[in-house]
Amino acid sequence: METVFVTADEAVERISISLQAHFPETVFAVRLEDPVTEREDICGIDVIWVDGPDRDQVEDLLDGFQGVSWDPKSGNLLSRMHHAVNAQGELVRVVYNIDYIFCDGPVEAFTQN
Repeated sequence: METVFVTADEAVERISISLQAHFPETVFAVRLEDPVTEREDICGIDVIWVDGPDRDQVEDLLDGFQGVSWDPKSGNLLSRMHHAVNAQGELVRVVYNIDYIFCDGPVEAFTQN
């Protein structure tokens, strides 16, 4: 079975497209997170929106882009693989170079009186 590796930049684009398709009335900001450690092999994405779907809806949609999963019992990060059908109708493994996706929304809009 072929394995397709998706870079973090490609994942940002795919996530943006998926969010727009599922929630067309909502504007999302999707960006690579600035590194929080000196390890360059940890990669995260921030997703922010003001109104529209609740966090659970967005997290459920974006779960398919996660490259790792966290086991709360052991505290271990486990690698995840996803499957898709390519243009030729063949099943392929898809590995996203994303360790986590942080969803911050819906954020209450600030208004001035």
